[in-house]
Amino acid sequence: MLDASILALLAVVVLIVVTGGGVIEVAGMRVRARTVENPIWILAAAITLRYATRFWSPFLCIKRWPVEALIAAGLRLVVDWIPVRATGVFRRPWLGLAVVGCVAFLLKVFLASTSPGFFSGDDVEIHEMSMGVLLGTHWSVWDLRSAFFPMVFIYPAQRVALAFGGSGPDTLVLAGRVMVAFISTAVIPLTWLAARRLAPADPRLAALAVLFVTLNKLHISFGSSELPRPVSSVFVAAAFLCILLDRRLLTSAAAGTLLGTAAAFRFSEALFVPAAILTLGRKRFSARAAILLLTTALAVVGISAAADAWYWGSPMSSVAAAIDYTLVQRQSSRGYEPPWEYLWIIPAWSTFLFVALAIGGSARRHPDSWWLWVPIALLSLLPHKESRYLIPMMPFLSIASARGFLRAVAWIRASADAPGWRRWSRELFAPVLLLSVLHDMGGWRLVRSNEGVRLAQYLRASGSSGIAVQDLWRLGGRPYLSQHQPLVEVSPELLTDTGAAAAAVAETKWVALRARTARIVGDSVLPSLGFERDDSWRGEDYVLYVRRAQRMH
Repeated sequence: MLDASILALLAVVVLIVVTGGGVIEVAGMRVRARTVENPIWILAAAITLRYATRFWSPFLCIKRWPVEALIAAGLRLVVDWIPVRATGVFRRPWLGLAVVGCVAFLLKVFLASTSPGFFSGDDVEIHEMSMGVLLGTHWSVWDLRSAFFPMVFIYPAQRVALAFGGSGPDTLVLAGRVMVAFISTAVIPLTWLAARRLAPADPRLAALAVLFVTLNKLHISFGSSELPRPVSSVFVAAAFLCILLDRRLLTSAAAGTLLGTAAAFRFSEALFVPAAILTLGRKRFSARAAILLLTTALAVVGISAAADAWYWGSPMSSVAAAIDYTLVQRQSSRGYEPPWEYLWIIPAWSTFLFVALAIGGSARRHPDSWWLWVPIALLSLLPHKESRYLIPMMPFLSIASARGFLRAVAWIRASADAPGWRRWSRELFAPVLLLSVLHDMGGWRLVRSNEGVRLAQYLRASGSSGIAVQDLWRLGGRPYLSQHQPLVEVSPELLTDTGAAAAAVAETKWVALRARTARIVGDSVLPSLGFERDDSWRGEDYVLYVRRAQRMH
């Protein structure tokens, strides 16, 4: 029974990884199975219990499958097969990197095309900036947004798509995501080159680091988005490689320029500068560190000033707005988190095993350790924390994890006959590694507002009638709904004020509310304002109301 449960849970995890999961009905109850988190925890407990009872019976009661033989096979997989096979893939390095890179790129494009929704308001505003210029219209966006990334990376891809006839928002959004998927894939060869530089005598480190960074959930999921950090991580990794190349001032200047460019994407990337300085001048403040600091400052100021002057009409305006909002006013769009938040949310950006391996593979003498832990420590001091802020650290996490993995393999070999907890750790390493890989793969699909975009497409077919929407960004914002006038954003708080709600929806034909808001407020308020549910719309997240006698046919 326990063995069958393990196989069933494993099948559920694999199914969620492959399909993204879904909603099923069990005994009249709706069960959401969209993430692998809970099934993997249950599976881990079941495997541990089965290991503890391994002498009771063979697996599935089949005599040819004794549990001890399966454990031995797992040890061979970890100790012999993975290091050898990983190195074999890159026996011809550039061919191996090309194959892995193409697979990663195609996977990200597939995820981008099959998941058209949005992650947050940030990605929608990127398109509002780029598509606003492309289509010759002006959409108001938050004044702390830098135009550098949208206009230099997203806009050109959308312009090419428009030139080939792709004028719809779906096509233009996908074009921007394909550009990010393509550029972010450069992290793979950069990780290889850096790891080979760090350990020229051991190609296993580079091979494993490439596989780990390719599997990483942040690299794949956000690499299929239009957000800037997957691209900025390429510049950070390139800066790290420049520092490793030699000790000339020119490479320090190149590294500083690359770091400054990364900081122009998102200002938090400037937190790599202390790590770079520690790498260059740990014994004394060297000339190379001074050059790096100077070129970083010149790059970020020059790029930000030029981008803001062109888009906003005032140099450094977005920088000033961001500093005022985050540091002076100490505001945050999503609240405040404690300093240990990144430890608490490890499953959101990696797995416990890979982080433990990274800790085991870190040391002061390894430059990648500085580039991994110093920025994480500094980010932990800032009030707001999200897993995506750690995207640029993933190449360094992968290198440290690969080094830790090789140390774990050496320890497993050295403790072949050790009893007690050492035996448990040795024999459970393979299944824990399998679950960790599945956990990372389960995070490849970025949680997006796919239903919101489907609703926007449904509404676009209705013409240009006005609409009031809760969480407008979930429907793609103005790039998707600009034809609807008036376009009003409503909140649950506004709906509790009948007068304000009546004024907000006075000239609209449609009202779209989140399902919970509809149950709590919408169903009681909107009928009195002349609206009823549109039963032709089917969705889990949104409820659509239409003005009476104006139902779409």
